[in-house]
Amino acid sequence: MAQISPIDSDRLAKRIVAHHSFPGASHAAIERVLAKGDCVQMPHAAEICREGDPGDDLFFLVKGNITVLRRDVNGENRVLSDMTCPCVFGHMSVIDGSRRSATCQANGPVEIVKLQRFQVDDLIATGSVAGVALRRLLIASLCDQLTNANGFVRKLVLDHEVGPSSPSVQPTANASSTPDDDLRKLTAKLGGWENSDLLEMEKNVEFYMDEDTRRTKEAKLKK
Repeated sequence: MAQISPIDSDRLAKRIVAHHSFPGASHAAIERVLAKGDCVQMPHAAEICREGDPGDDLFFLVKGNITVLRRDVNGENRVLSDMTCPCVFGHMSVIDGSRRSATCQANGPVEIVKLQRFQVDDLIATGSVAGVALRRLLIASLCDQLTNANGFVRKLVLDHEVGPSSPSVQPTANASSTPDDDLRKLTAKLGGWENSDLLEMEKNVEFYMDEDTRRTKEAKLKK
């Protein structure tokens, strides 16, 4: 393992700041965060993290693309999304100590920067420029994920309520259908996602926003 090159670090940090807008965004501060991690190259189809495993690392995608998979109600892997550089991922498990909620697999050769849990905790606990940048980057990333997930759920709900749009296909009323049946169908369409996943994401956003507000106040009092 090695550190990310200065050129790649500078380029990635600038793209992260441009992609995730957050107060006081500084690519120099994100570079300091990246400098603390290990740079790892992985081949096509390599598993970066696996659903159900402990989540002890936070990842930055430096180069390449990643496919996110999750087991559905039948135990089969389904593609949830694709990620491309720049992005940060794997942070939910690091934040709340939960197991990995999905599998992240290399779609072609990839290069990642990996931060271990203790490194993330140390950065978040400090009032350093790098620590503040990481906290706010995580907030921005979680908010983006939450917004995208809510939009995805909203679309599924609307499709489920409206039914097929083609005039030649008429929805058939099912007298035996119950709200629980409908929820199970939506969960299956989501590839196994449950409402609890979205609620947990909301809790993580609130935690980091509260923590960032508290530490910002402490830093001001020290001046």
